[in-house]
Amino acid sequence: MIVILNRGAGRHQDETESQIEKFFRSRGLGARMLVARDGGEIARLAADAARSDAQVIVAAGGDGTIDGIAAALADTGKILGVIPLGTFNLLARRLNIPVDLEAALEIAVSGRIAAINVGEVNGRVFLSRSSIGLYPLALRHREEMFRRFGRSRLIALLSGATALMRWGNIMTISLTTEEEGYLFTSRFIFVCNNPAELEYFNLPGRQCIEADKFAVYVPRPLSPPGIVRLGFRMLGRRARESRDFETFCARDLSFEIKPPMVPVSLDGEVEIMHSPLHYRLRLGALRIRLPRATQSRDQSDK
Repeated sequence: MIVILNRGAGRHQDETESQIEKFFRSRGLGARMLVARDGGEIARLAADAARSDAQVIVAAGGDGTIDGIAAALADTGKILGVIPLGTFNLLARRLNIPVDLEAALEIAVSGRIAAINVGEVNGRVFLSRSSIGLYPLALRHREEMFRRFGRSRLIALLSGATALMRWGNIMTISLTTEEEGYLFTSRFIFVCNNPAELEYFNLPGRQCIEADKFAVYVPRPLSPPGIVRLGFRMLGRRARESRDFETFCARDLSFEIKPPMVPVSLDGEVEIMHSPLHYRLRLGALRIRLPRATQSRDQSDK
């Protein structure tokens, strides 16, 4: 077993490493602890772990950390354990993994093994959500605010509001699904594979995920103040389909976008990608340890 710990995670504390090591010692389990300090180091350690003879790789960090490690493990047959140490922990919420450290460790070593779907865009894997355009720029601004003022939900919301007012071009978007083609203008696109994300903002589309498809949202091309108002409507659970955004269900879809170079987020990590962007859902691609008492609709036992 290998444990990859992100020392920069939102809920990481000085004693977290010693608590994890004590847990494994108390159960007579051999585990190799690897500590990462940034996303590049996480990706390198995850790639090494995927090539190792360890059968279980435990990711200790926030959603971005877990996503980076899962990307390396998808379709390898190795088992992912999840220790949620982030600010939001939306993946853990989706899978009913507790934020309590010892309880999460117990699941990582003795929970049932299930297979879950993962998303992919132009060869890059993500677990919960991906977005294009304005929202990834807001994420970059949020990380800058976190570094200056610390990690909290309030800072996340304030940074998002200021970013929405400052950035974001209107994109011309040609969307092609398995069934039809569509043409839109918008400042951003949201592609979701996690019902916990939808519940957070009271968005429709859970039926898409339960049918092994993405839930896809294309908001209206609003002005910056209009986007902020939409954000508050979402937080107040008052956003409405057709008035505020268009929704689609699709397992395989492509976006042709102008301008063609666009920021894309993958569970919180941001990259610049070149259009076209091809999204596909990889069914059952990731093996993961889950609580024994629950099973979500998008999971199947191995």
